[in-house]
Amino acid sequence: MSGLPRVWVLVWFPVLVVVVLGVLTALGISGSSTGNYWGFFGQGADPHLLAGSPRPIRTDEWLVQSSWIVSQVQQGFPVVNHTLPGGMDATIQNDLPSWDWSTVFRPHVWGFLVLPLAQGMAVRWWLPFAGLLVGAYVFLVSVMPRRPVSSAMLAVALAFSPLIGWWFLPTTIWPYAWAFAVLVAVVWGVRSSSRVARWVSAGVAGYLTVTLAMSIYVPYAVPAVVVVAFVAVGMVLQARFSGEWPRWWPLLRRVVPLVSSAVLAVVVLGVWIVTRLDTIKAVLDTVYPGHRLEHTGALPHSGLVAMFSGPFQQALQGGVNDYLSFNQSEASAPMMLCVFLVPVLAWLAFRGGWRASRIDWVALGVLAAGALVFAFLLVPGWDRVAHLLLLDRSTTRRLRLAFDLLNVVGFAVVAMRLDQLRRRGPWVPTALAMLLAGGATLGVWAVLRLRAVTVIDAAHDWRLIGLLLVLAVVFVARRFVLAGAAAFLVATLLVGLGVNPLYRGVFELPEDTKAGRAIEAIEAKDPDAQWVGVGTTVQTAMLVESGVHAFNGVQTYPPEEMWREIDPTGRYEDAWNRLANVNWTPGTGEPVVSNPYRDQVSVTFDACSSFAQRHVQYVLTDSPLSSSCLTQLGDYRQGGLDMHIYRVR
Repeated sequence: MSGLPRVWVLVWFPVLVVVVLGVLTALGISGSSTGNYWGFFGQGADPHLLAGSPRPIRTDEWLVQSSWIVSQVQQGFPVVNHTLPGGMDATIQNDLPSWDWSTVFRPHVWGFLVLPLAQGMAVRWWLPFAGLLVGAYVFLVSVMPRRPVSSAMLAVALAFSPLIGWWFLPTTIWPYAWAFAVLVAVVWGVRSSSRVARWVSAGVAGYLTVTLAMSIYVPYAVPAVVVVAFVAVGMVLQARFSGEWPRWWPLLRRVVPLVSSAVLAVVVLGVWIVTRLDTIKAVLDTVYPGHRLEHTGALPHSGLVAMFSGPFQQALQGGVNDYLSFNQSEASAPMMLCVFLVPVLAWLAFRGGWRASRIDWVALGVLAAGALVFAFLLVPGWDRVAHLLLLDRSTTRRLRLAFDLLNVVGFAVVAMRLDQLRRRGPWVPTALAMLLAGGATLGVWAVLRLRAVTVIDAAHDWRLIGLLLVLAVVFVARRFVLAGAAAFLVATLLVGLGVNPLYRGVFELPEDTKAGRAIEAIEAKDPDAQWVGVGTTVQTAMLVESGVHAFNGVQTYPPEEMWREIDPTGRYEDAWNRLANVNWTPGTGEPVVSNPYRDQVSVTFDACSSFAQRHVQYVLTDSPLSSSCLTQLGDYRQGGLDMHIYRVR
């Protein structure tokens, strides 16, 4: 009677997701790219690589966060990780497992605390992914209760979006799951007659609100909040003006569970912030990203082309991203189905005229959310307003997440309304939508033909994918919903399936390399010693994973003690006061700090400098160092690397 799905319709897909991902977790299989280390240290084929190939560009995953996770394992999951001198708060940094009360709200790291590392990594990989799949499905089947198969197809299509694949991390996937959890709470709050269902759905939304906020990764949270705000308000207005709820007060009482859950989430976050206020202040006071603000209208022409390059995203898996952006991750984009559906959504929104009772407020909310994001990307001159809306805390590339969400929501709104009207969409808006989909693909092809024909050559199936997008638009507009969902799913799988590998276990540098085992032996005899890794980022990862005291690693904020020892006068503060990967290169004299990139800190090292003589006992490098102040302790050749360990004298 409520128009919501029956229990079996609601649970069959979530159960299937849990079973499949549970098996992968039990086997210790994830999509991690830590197998990249095999290219440095292994010989022949990697026996742990089951399918696909590790992605070197995914350094945030395999080089940074995985290294810190192993470091936490080595140190026993402390609240303060003691690798960098002075230590860093592990409850803020890189979403790490720790024995802290806040870990209750980070379910993806629970596996590390109770399971072997391989299974813990699998939990971290698959749990947010499962949350996205289940959240999207439950939302879709809540608004399309007679279309469970179509809902499942759309959820899977979203999960394999290139944008998700190339940025696959808990901090970038939870915003998707959170968005759908909130929308589900709104739908069930307005429609369900079960008080338990309303409170449970609100509780899930509140819990994920804390999870999302504790990730402290604002650029992906902002577009999710924009979509949720517009669509949720649209749902409430639709319920009020459609006659479902003739008066405001009974309707507003229905969202009391969600409001209560939000208030409780704010209280939890308040306690979390107060108990680590100094750390959060240090993060906010950084030059990057603490002071990073994006300007309105900052999207370049290449960025606009990249946004609509869905049919050509296949090229990224071949390592080709010319013109679209400077690497595969930054070039990744959704399929932009929601933009192609604008004529149909506009027809639905205003087919009854401009009277409040005749407007389709949900369709209007989808249009408004997309319009706001496009306005920020393309229209300059309203920075102050954008700042008040927090839009400038995201980036031109991260805001694309909004279109991933709107693809699913827009498709569902069109299908839902046409089902309710028991009619097909008119041919005029359908034809306009078809022209938009086909024209966008041909427009991108024309630009790439002039600027980056290599992308076209590497995107082998772009014609088929472009056709599938056109068919998806036509099918859903003409109420062939299952066919439209299938076309969209196949198009997405062609560009998104295989972005990440299937990998069994974790390549652990302390256990799987000669140099790593040597570092552990030295650490056992001299646990208070401090290290510097000179050379490539592999040395940095090896020291971090070993859990030793080192001046290398990705810092979420600059530890005061560490930089007081490196730069006692504060001469280079603008260079090191940032979220960045700290690496060392050979030099002469006292350390000189520079920024090759805004998220990279490069420091020179001289073993005879006052800094080294006072604060460094051991050096790890991938090339021989010649210095009267160094004594070589070992030479560890493995695979393609020759690692050296020195003692400072």
